[in-house]
Amino acid sequence: MFDLAIIGGLVVDGTGSPAVQKDLGIKDGKIVEVKQTLSSAAVKTIMAAGSMVTPGFIDVHSHCDLVPFMSGSVRESRLRQGITTEIAGQCGLGSAPCSDTMEDWRSYLTPILGKGPQKWNWPDYAAFLQEMNRALKPNNLAFLIGHGAVRAQILGLKNNSPTSKDLANMCALVEEAMSAGALGISYGLAYLPGMFAPQEELVALSSVTAAHDGIMMIHIRSHSLQVREAMTEALEVAKRSGVKLQISHMRSYANPHFGITGQELITMVEKARSEGIDVTFDEHPYQAGSTLLSQILPPWAKEGGSPEIIKRLKDPVLRARLKGELRENGPDYPGWDNFVGMVGWPNIMISSAFKKDNKWAEGRRAHQLIPEASLNYKLPVDKIIDQIANLLISENCQCSMVMHDLFAEDDIATLYKHPLCQVGSDGIPTGTPHPRLFGTYPKFLGEYVREKKLLTWEEGIKRITGDPAQRLRLKQKGFLKEGYAADLVVFDPQKISVPEDYTKPDQFPQGINYTVLNGQIALAEGKLLNSGAGRLIISV
Repeated sequence: MFDLAIIGGLVVDGTGSPAVQKDLGIKDGKIVEVKQTLSSAAVKTIMAAGSMVTPGFIDVHSHCDLVPFMSGSVRESRLRQGITTEIAGQCGLGSAPCSDTMEDWRSYLTPILGKGPQKWNWPDYAAFLQEMNRALKPNNLAFLIGHGAVRAQILGLKNNSPTSKDLANMCALVEEAMSAGALGISYGLAYLPGMFAPQEELVALSSVTAAHDGIMMIHIRSHSLQVREAMTEALEVAKRSGVKLQISHMRSYANPHFGITGQELITMVEKARSEGIDVTFDEHPYQAGSTLLSQILPPWAKEGGSPEIIKRLKDPVLRARLKGELRENGPDYPGWDNFVGMVGWPNIMISSAFKKDNKWAEGRRAHQLIPEASLNYKLPVDKIIDQIANLLISENCQCSMVMHDLFAEDDIATLYKHPLCQVGSDGIPTGTPHPRLFGTYPKFLGEYVREKKLLTWEEGIKRITGDPAQRLRLKQKGFLKEGYAADLVVFDPQKISVPEDYTKPDQFPQGINYTVLNGQIALAEGKLLNSGAGRLIISV
């Protein structure tokens, strides 16, 4: 007898093959039969007529590293949109290794990852994975070793060049992480301290990763004025190290002064593949972006992390310099994505603040922080900058932001149509988060597959299941096949959708009827039944 049977659904198996009506029999967490008619009865049965039955969705780019230590809607955000497996530790912003002396690193990460457990006592990567293995996980989790954590442990957050000994120590940390079970390495070359890393450092660490057949996922140094150079650098690191490369959220910006088209990015990727570089990419389906609020600052203002940033913000001379530079026609610093220049102050929204006295700012656009500001008149930019600076000081820089109208819809469509493109939520689980945390996959399927018909259902499902499973070497994941893990989603293809509300982002999707995780029904008809059935995935 099966533990669970799913009867009468339209099976889309993750391979790209045509959908077919079949039944699934599940036992001991595995799919044991996929047939027109099952050979046995089951303890529990899901009647799936009129629904699609697919593998569980795989989020290839997530910042939900510490969600196992959280509660509430953030913890539910994964299962309710059908995510059964996610890859965390992205953009170099990993929480491990982290020693007691790295409080500046923890503080820098807080607006992205959240506070997590009371203590971060992970002197090596194995200790982090051991604690994560013990934690109750809402879904399956796999991790990359974040380059930022590696560099922060050896060199801190300042603009330091590694000596040969430093580089050997960093390579040893990556070797330990890969041996412990990390799937690869991530870089965040627009963030501290990755922004200071020379190419030789990236090649050395990526070579260690390649020796373990791991993957390199990279937030390139700039998506803006230097995006061509940044793409060239990432591709060159992959070429020299031999590592498999995935370019994270590969897009440039909608503002034509600051960006290039999706097609030009694709041309660079295709040329690299023709030269033997193993490269793929991912993106999320939203025109708004989200990141640390401190990313609006120019590079000179960020070196050293929160303590040094705050000193500069308190300095009247440097505050005046900022007021001169945080403009639409601000200076062209190498590697600086000038978000104020790209979208303007009215399109920058505060998305997280941790102190009770600052919660009033969450969900407000920058100009709404100034009571007398009005879009009908000239914006009081100096006052806005003062308010932003004071908020960063008060919060110890632990704020994040949403940037509206950052990306072009045409680029989203162009990239999604390309067979090398996968889907990552880039979910940030803090404050009033970007709604991509809650709705990436229903939005992708409901809008880009069903409504805009950019992809067939079979190809759309393949992009979020089979493709990432194969790319990341996730054993027994990503396909509805006998012997594979019973991670799957049952949804109504005509109803799957999600609100896109930036002031109330934690609205759950419509149309997802069941999420099954490791053979257990985790979500049923809108009710969360089990938020602790996830498992840690380590490389083998």
